[in-house]
This record gives sequence, structure tokens and C-alpha cells, in this order.
Amino acid sequence: MESAGIKITILVLALHLILFSGIYLRKKSRPYNNLLFTLHKTIAVACIIFSILVIRSFLINLTLGGVLTFLLITTATLLLLTFISGVLQSFEKQAPKIVNKLHRLSSYLMLIFMPLTFILIYKT
Repeated sequence: MESAGIKITILVLALHLILFSGIYLRKKSRPYNNLLFTLHKTIAVACIIFSILVIRSFLINLTLGGVLTFLLITTATLLLLTFISGVLQSFEKQAPKIVNKLHRLSSYLMLIFMPLTFILIYKT
């Protein structure tokens, strides 16, 4: 498997780990299991950093079209929204229900938009 395929595979596996650990945390409710919660947050931050590095390396010699620009902006916005709403949920005081719903919705949407973005970048 070539380097780009390995990077995308790593990102897909990381996204699945984040998703499944997040679902498990939601089902167990508060107080969160510290080990699992820390693992969830650490993988999420590592995935964000790795995603930025991968996208940057792919885009060095690429001209952006309208669809790719839309996907990049949408994915980045969803990533930021997911991260911020996740941070708000990690405080001692429970976040408002709208924050929980935003986190859940943006997480699922990000799982749709991020692979689409990487596939389009990879195919271009």
C-alpha cells in the first residue's frame, strides 16, 4: 500500500476509535471513565493534528476547485465545532443539552465529510 493509502487508513481507524469510544462514553454517562475519556480526547487531538499534516502534504502541489474548497472548509468547520463542543463537555459542570447535541451531530457529519475530502484530494 502506498504512503497516501496508509495515511488515510490510519485516519479512518482513528476516526472509528474516536466514534466508538465516544458512543461508549455517552452510554455510560457521567462520571466518565477517566482512562477512556483521556484516550478519547488524546486520539481526537492526534487525529486533528495528523489530518492537518496529511491535508497540507496533499495540497502542496494541488490547485483547489470549487467542490474541494467547499469540502475543506466544511470539514474544517465541523472539526472545529466537534473539538470545541467536546472541550465544553469535559468540564466538571455539565454542558447544556444543545452542546451535547451539537457534538454528536458534528461528529457524525465529520465522519462523512472527512473521508469525502480525503478521497477527493487523493483522486485529484
